[in-house]
This record gives sequence, C-alpha cells and structure tokens, in this order.
Amino acid sequence: MNLKTMTNKDYHAAEGLSKSDLDLIHISPAHFKVLKDSKEQTAAMLFGSALHKFVLEPDDFENEFVTAPECDRRTKEGRAIYAAFSEKAVGKDVISRQQLSDISSIAESIINHPLAGKLLEGGKAEQSYFWEDAETNLLCKCRPDYIKGSYCIDLKTTQSAKPADFMKSAYNYRYHVQAYWYMKGLRACGVDVTDFIFIAAEKEPPYAICVYAAGEDFLKLGELEAEKDLHIYKKCLETNNWHGYDETPEVHSLELPSWARKELYNE
Repeated sequence: MNLKTMTNKDYHAAEGLSKSDLDLIHISPAHFKVLKDSKEQTAAMLFGSALHKFVLEPDDFENEFVTAPECDRRTKEGRAIYAAFSEKAVGKDVISRQQLSDISSIAESIINHPLAGKLLEGGKAEQSYFWEDAETNLLCKCRPDYIKGSYCIDLKTTQSAKPADFMKSAYNYRYHVQAYWYMKGLRACGVDVTDFIFIAAEKEPPYAICVYAAGEDFLKLGELEAEKDLHIYKKCLETNNWHGYDETPEVHSLELPSWARKELYNE
C-alpha cells in the first residue's frame, strides 16, 4: 500500500495524475497544459476545504484555518486590529465568522443525520494514495475524504441534495469519474473497497442531507471516461502535442440544438 499522511496542500503539490487533472484533460490537453498550475483557490473551494476539515478532522481545524475578526478596516483602529490578526494567521487560510457559522450548521446537520453521521465514525480521513497505473506506467494519486471498512466516502456540498437535482450535478461535475478513479487507486494500493458513497449536504438552511451509493452504470461510465482521459494524457506526453479540442483540425458541421429544431419543425 502506497499511503502517505500529508496536508491537502502537500498532496496537491505532489506528483501524480489526479481526478481534477483528468477533468482538465477531458476539456482538452491544451486546457490542462495552461490551467494545471494556475488554478487559484476560489471562495467556494475555500469553504469546501474548511467544511471538510471541520467535519472530518475537527481536532486539526485550527492548525489550518483561522477566523477573521469583525472590524472596520476603513478605520485606523480596524486596520490595526486586522494587521495584528494577520501576523498570527500566517500560513493559515482565513474564513469569516459567517462562514464558520455556516460550516458549523452544515456539520451539525451531517453529524445528526442517521446515515451520514454513522458513516463518518470509526474510519480514516484525508489520507493520500499513490499508485503506478499498470497499463500506462503513469504515477496516479487520489485523496479520499473518508475510508470506513469497505466504503470510500466523499462529502459534497451542493445547492440541492434532492435526488433529481443531485444526479444532474453529479454528472456535470463528473463524480462518476471520481468514484471509479478512487476505487481503482485504492484497490491498486491494496485497500479492499466495494462501495463508493456520496454524502450530499446543502449549503443553505435547512442544510438537508442525502446519501448516495455509486451504481453500476455510474461506475462504468466513470471507467470509460477516466481511462480515455488517461490514455489521451499518455499520448500527449509521448508526442508533446497538447492540442485543443481537435487532435487533427477539421471543419465541423454547425447544426441547431435539439430545442431549436423542435421550434423549426414544430415538433
């Protein structure tokens, strides 16, 4: 088993092809080449990271995150307060008191949920796994949120945890690729996982929770797309051709979208 204990920042800086790398390759190799090392942390990403740490590793939360004081930085007094705070906050991610309040409320909803709360007990959180892909010999990596027995568990924040809505967002964000990639990596590292579980938590009151298990077709599509992305990446490395949407330029036929065709033909 190639398992490493490291911070989230160290994991992202370490070598290895991740699911987020596959997502960029899926757009195009050119996008991967340009965006791989230039993605800045957004407010949504910061919130998600803080929530994961708060829920999964609460004892370590204050080592990575700090809450900003409420002060008017337009005033001399406010600037002094914030300057003193900034000196103590070096090396940590800063969140607001409102963000901390929202995170606490979501965490409480997760912990009190009869399924989600039990799934996140007695396991191991935020461990990094590295493996060499048997077919391509490429170094790959994944960082599961939580491993409990044979379950690989992932915590997602979402606008709507309702099944019909979450299924759409899961497909759009390629969670099927993530489920397959993580299970592939864990098995390559000798971890006997049989199920991939998503805990979907809404970001606004009432912070509703739904729990999902990746289905057979979900994982099959994940395998199809992940392996295709992996082999495109391998080919780009070998040829140094980091092309855009077309590997070989061609003229595409520009057709009407389905909704416009219905309007045109009164279907």
